[in-house]
Amino acid sequence: MNSAGHFTQEVPPLEGMFVKDADRLIIELMEQRGVLYKETKYLHSYPFCWRCGSPLLYYARESWFIAMKSLRDNLLANNEKISWYPAHLKHGRFGNFLDGIEDWALSRERFWGTPLNIWLCTECGKDFCVGSIEELKARATNTVPNDLHRPYIDEVVLRCEDCGGDMRRVKDVIDCWYDSGSAPFAQWHYPFETDKFQQNFPADFITEAIDQTRGWFYSLLAISTAIFDEPPYLNVLSLGHILDEKGVKMSKSKRNVVDITAIFNNEGADALRWYFYTAGPLSDDIRFSEQGILEKQKKFLNTFWNSYFFFVTYPWIDGSYRGGTHSRLK
Repeated sequence: MNSAGHFTQEVPPLEGMFVKDADRLIIELMEQRGVLYKETKYLHSYPFCWRCGSPLLYYARESWFIAMKSLRDNLLANNEKISWYPAHLKHGRFGNFLDGIEDWALSRERFWGTPLNIWLCTECGKDFCVGSIEELKARATNTVPNDLHRPYIDEVVLRCEDCGGDMRRVKDVIDCWYDSGSAPFAQWHYPFETDKFQQNFPADFITEAIDQTRGWFYSLLAISTAIFDEPPYLNVLSLGHILDEKGVKMSKSKRNVVDITAIFNNEGADALRWYFYTAGPLSDDIRFSEQGILEKQKKFLNTFWNSYFFFVTYPWIDGSYRGGTHSRLK
């Protein structure tokens, strides 16, 4: 199978066919050869592209890894310094994930992204990880471009200090989760500037949805542990998802997203705020419903407004109000 998902000449009867289109023919070929044990249909989960709906294929690829297994105990120890809300995530969903941690496949075979800063010698195979622009310029045998993204950075050749040969950058880019996990220090230009970083690390509080327990919450802790052996945040609030009325995650491709402008125009921002405040615990998923906003509006906001309107109206009738503005009413 080639990189486009088509069978190659090694499989003559199927050569040129997309692998997912060959299922029926494979069964027929097996039946002709008398090696088909059983044919049946069964329902099972399968990954599809969330943009176009095409089936996804898995390939065994070479990759650069960060040895996170060697940091397992450090990750668990730093997790103990963090307050989790809800608390069960600390030793549950997140803690269990850390306990069985695998090495991090860092590289991606893509064009867009942060270029992986590793150069390999074409002569002796020596590898070198560049740590700064100054270091890059000092080792380069040609001009270093101002734009360090692809394709410009791919043209930079370094001098190998072991054999004097040319070193070429690997073509991979870095997993974008590494970028997001580097935020605590990258935003302050650390290690080239340290004052603001030291004043703001670790963060007192961060929040994101429940799926980030194995996404951003993890990438932050992983990189911070690897570099500083400290947690990058002290308190974390994990939120539930906002789903549609049927309990399905909102997506433009499914056309079940809500026009928030229409909510503001029809029910108002205050009604929306109160709905989210009272819809349930922050850590639970919420089935979003415009009818639910209307009910909250009628039961609380309208009652509150009528009470307030009654209060500010009748002082003028009996003469008890002597203030200049409503805010002075006691």
